[in-house]
Parts: sequence; structure tokens; C-alpha cells
Amino acid sequence: MPIPIPSSDEEYDLLPTLTRRQIDAARTSSWYDTFEDITFDSTVIDLSELGEEEEFLHWLEADSIFLPEGSEGRYAPDSSTSPTRRRSSSNASSSSSSSDAPVYHLPKLNAAIRQVIEKYNGSVFPKLNWTAPKDAAFILPQTSSGPLHCTSPSDVYLLIKSSDFISHDLDPSRAYLGCSSDEQGDGSAHESGRRPKLELVLRQFQDINPSREVRCFVRNNTLIGITQRDNVFYDHLQNEDTRIKICDTVRAFWEDEIRENYTDGEAIDYIFDLYLSPNFDAAQIIDFQPYRSSVDPLLFTYEELLSILNSSSQPPQGSENASRSRLPIFKIIDSKAHPSVSRNAPTYQSNMMPLEMIELSQGRNMQEFKDAWDEAVVQGMTE
Repeated sequence: MPIPIPSSDEEYDLLPTLTRRQIDAARTSSWYDTFEDITFDSTVIDLSELGEEEEFLHWLEADSIFLPEGSEGRYAPDSSTSPTRRRSSSNASSSSSSSDAPVYHLPKLNAAIRQVIEKYNGSVFPKLNWTAPKDAAFILPQTSSGPLHCTSPSDVYLLIKSSDFISHDLDPSRAYLGCSSDEQGDGSAHESGRRPKLELVLRQFQDINPSREVRCFVRNNTLIGITQRDNVFYDHLQNEDTRIKICDTVRAFWEDEIRENYTDGEAIDYIFDLYLSPNFDAAQIIDFQPYRSSVDPLLFTYEELLSILNSSSQPPQGSENASRSRLPIFKIIDSKAHPSVSRNAPTYQSNMMPLEMIELSQGRNMQEFKDAWDEAVVQGMTE
């Protein structure tokens, strides 16, 4: 039986005031154990426990595109055959730029990433605490497996290094933007200005059909909205019976699996993404996010979601038969002329092209550019 929508005369704010605890609850490490059997297989690598957090941050924040040593390839390089970096005293005094190339050592992280890749049959996709490097998907050669497909530590590093989104997880003022003080919190990352604990999450790569991904919005412990995630017109979503089935499946999944289990039922405002089964009668959790403006509402606006919440929480007016709109509201791209599909520009276009890549691509076709880029990356690691 559907959970009754709570009635209230309260007018809600556009966005809820969040605590650090609510924001930290959306970390994969916070919710994964609870939902392990209904989400994608994942491994969380705590960089501090690994002992290489500072070196990782030193590499990540450096103004260079050099990848950590030994990160190329699915398997660790054979030290007996790997080229040795030799620098004699005469070479040390050379003004050659190659002798000044930075060197980054992350052997434990390289090994940990390779171990997870092997565990997950050869491929993973990465994220940090809250954020995946979706804006950098263009940086890896596109294969039939799709974007964010990583088969080596260097793939993981290249995505993270090329992403502007990842900086969100490194800056406490952005990671905890807009949150109140949490008297029950653990203390301190936000108050002291220190970085949040840094975690690398590697998820088993799955060949996902984007037409079955949905984003769901929970406000005041009410599932108020669902939207398709992919900005593409899909014929099968135009069928009303299909949309009703998706709504019923998502509502039942939230009520049965998430509502009382996510943060043990304490959180009442959050966003979650689901991946639906081919016949839309089951779901897997993709991710959780705090309910805040930095999370893309996709086909909704936060103003629309607030309006839905306020209207749904008001007692029915008029006759005894009056009723409120049935929740959740499901938004899809209902026309090939929809504004979200009429853009010719690719997603995250402003994040897509470092200056070095533009310069390297001049006068080359795609295959020549790929070969030149691969050569430049290898050269940067060996010089």
C-alpha cells in the first residue's frame, strides 16, 4: 500500500538546510554496505589508510599532465625490463626540460587499482567521494563499452586529472556548501577547513542502457519527482502504460528498500538515481546525492519541485472527492523538438578540450590525433 503523503500547512523553502551528516551520508562508503545487494559492485579505497593521500593530492593539484609512474597497463610493469630513470651529475646540471619533468610515485594505489580491476573482470569506472568525472569522459578513446571505461590505473588517473567536477570533492567550502552546523557530527572537516576524507571508489563497469536510468527526488520524506537522466527522446517512454509501470516500480522500490534504510530513515531530503530492469519491474541503485542546487534536477527545476511539494502537502480543498495529484510526478522528453534534445553541442562541452589537446590535434585526423596523444602520454611518463 502506498505510504500516505503527509499533510502540512507549512510552506517549504526552495532547498532544505542540510547538515554535514546528511551530506556525508551520500558518500558511497556511507551507504554501500546497506544496499550492497541492490547496487553495482564497488570497492572503496581510503587513500589515507593506504598511506598515499598526500602524494595523490600533490599529483592531482600539479600543473602538469604527467601520470604516476608504473600506472600504464592492466598489469604491473616488470621492473627488470622497465626503463630506468638515470641522472648522472652531468645530466643533473643539464638545462634540458626533460630532466626537470616531475615524477609521481603511487605504487600502493597502482596496486590497489589493479587488484580491483582484476576482481571486476578487467574494467571499472571511477569516482571520488561524491563525484564521478563525467565531464572528462571524452579524454579516453571511445570504445563499444562506452565512456568512463577504465582498464588500467592510468585510465583512472587520466579521467580524474582531466575532470573539473572532481574539484568539488577536494574543497570543503564546496563539498559542504550551504550546510548548517551539525551538533551530532564527527567534528570537523567543514569547521576546520580541512579537506574531507578522500576516497577513490571503483565500481564494476556495466554496459548500461541510458534509457533506463532515472533520477528521483525525495523531499520531506515524500517521493515527489522522477525524471529520465538521458537527454534523448525515447519512443518507449511515450507509452502511458510504460510510464505508469516505471512510477509504480520506483515508488515501491523506494518504499520497500530505501525509505527506512537510507541513514536509518533519518534523512528526509535527498536525491537518488536508479537503473531499471529491461521490463521496468525492478531496479538497482546507482547513487545518492544531497538535495541541493549543485545536483542537476535535469528535466525539473527546483522551483517546480518545490511547487509539487507544497501543493501535495496541502489538504485537499473543495468536495469530499477532491484529491491531490498522485505522486511522484514523472517527467520525460516527450518530443524530438524538446529543448533538452535540440542542442547540437555535446554535454559538458566547456570542460572538454585542454589547450595541449587542441594544439596536438592541429592538422591530424582522429586516428592520428589518438596516436599522437598516446605517444605524448607515454613520453611524459618516461622522460
